[in-house]
Amino acid sequence: MAKRPTNNFKSRIFKSKILILCEGLTEKNYFTAMKEDLSLPKTIGVDVFQSNKVDCKGVVEEAIKKAKRDGVEEIFVVFDHDNQAKRDEAFKLAETKSITVIFSSICFESWYLMHYKNSTKAFSSEADLERELKKCVGMENYEKNNFKHYSILKDKTAIAKSNAEKTRLTVIKNNSGVEIFNLNPFTNVDELVFYLESQKE
Repeated sequence: MAKRPTNNFKSRIFKSKILILCEGLTEKNYFTAMKEDLSLPKTIGVDVFQSNKVDCKGVVEEAIKKAKRDGVEEIFVVFDHDNQAKRDEAFKLAETKSITVIFSSICFESWYLMHYKNSTKAFSSEADLERELKKCVGMENYEKNNFKHYSILKDKTAIAKSNAEKTRLTVIKNNSGVEIFNLNPFTNVDELVFYLESQKE
């Protein structure tokens, strides 16, 4: 009887399907670039909310639909303060479905600014924050939805993670009892960045 050849191929452990659903293209482009740079597995999907209106609750609702349809097991929704009216509803709905909210106030550019400074300055609008960001080296010609943002900032990621955590803890401490969706400034993008870094194969 012929001897069966030994199979030395190590069985691969596939990670759970992960969805990152973003409110806008700026966020999608950033995390897509990060996914490519870190060579993250294909089981991690980055998508953008398809709607003509800005609605953070709609982002959560869309994520729930996608999870049910595609068998997603881990969900992150990425959206901004931007003075949206349904922030509280979005947070509450996400919590009931065990969806992780990645939130920035006043906008996603709060995360970009953390690559340069640890600041507790509140901004009233996206335009105000972008003006501050354009004072930073490499971001003078900042334009939304540009694929180059990640490559410009990636060498400062460790600084950004540290600054974001320090700022978040300070703002929470100084605003006891205020819900996260009403804090300004605020960003926990660093938590998603940490998570994605841990998914490298």
